[in-house]
Amino acid sequence: MPIPVILNPAARSTKAASLEHALRRLSPEPELHLTKGPADATAIAEELAQNHELVVAAGGDGTMNEVLQGICRANARRKPGEKHTALGVLPLGTMNVFSVELKLPGRDIESCWREITSGKRREVDLWMANDMYFAQLAGVGLDAQIVQETSWEAKKKYGPLSYVMSAVNVLMRTPPTLHVKIEGKAPMLGTVVLVGNGRHYGGPFPLFRHASHTDGKLDLLIFRGLGGMEFIQVLRGMLLDGYHECEYLDYIQTHEFTVTTDRGEAPVELDGELADLTGPVVFRPAPFRLSVSAG
Repeated sequence: MPIPVILNPAARSTKAASLEHALRRLSPEPELHLTKGPADATAIAEELAQNHELVVAAGGDGTMNEVLQGICRANARRKPGEKHTALGVLPLGTMNVFSVELKLPGRDIESCWREITSGKRREVDLWMANDMYFAQLAGVGLDAQIVQETSWEAKKKYGPLSYVMSAVNVLMRTPPTLHVKIEGKAPMLGTVVLVGNGRHYGGPFPLFRHASHTDGKLDLLIFRGLGGMEFIQVLRGMLLDGYHECEYLDYIQTHEFTVTTDRGEAPVELDGELADLTGPVVFRPAPFRLSVSAG
């Protein structure tokens, strides 16, 4: 049975035709499914997962997360002991953080396809924010606002620089106050909450140096403000000796927490994709792990 690949033509729209052609030339040839709009990949993946052992996302982290939602919805309906559908990734988008974490061979389609078709699988931790799934990272506040305000047209024209341009605009505003609640700890306040299931965040940057996607824990980085010292301490923690006791940051490992805000709602992103979540956001382990195709 051919391996289904869900392609987001908008991921690199100027090269969409050549990408589709390149995928059709792979051996063995995949069963290609093209998305037509937002959430289309989720619906396609959920249907495919009913009778396929593997579904592949071809695009960036946003496409990967859409496909992930569909696969996980199908897996959630399976009986205990029943085999789950695995996720494969062909990193073809603007940002491909999950593929970096999995140590896939960049945008080398043929090399990635060889790994996908090798039949090798491994399991990684899977997480939920309310009723949505994520595999690599999440954010509440600033970075989600940046995702929200970075248009498809900007990503097409400027690539990763488009996120920097949006960040400049967002940083000029007063951020909401976020309340982070972890059982057994006093509530913590911040302006940004970054969440990592792996080492990398926002690109090939090891923001969470000691994180692992197999340890059953999420790594949290809470910015107490949005001044220059927070970013200096982030750079020091990421590049030098990790996060110790900081005046401007909180760094915590936990398996469950809740984020609320003084403004009622704050934007949330999951794997770089804006999530439609309202009210308190509860981050917790999914009831099953995620099988991924990776060598």
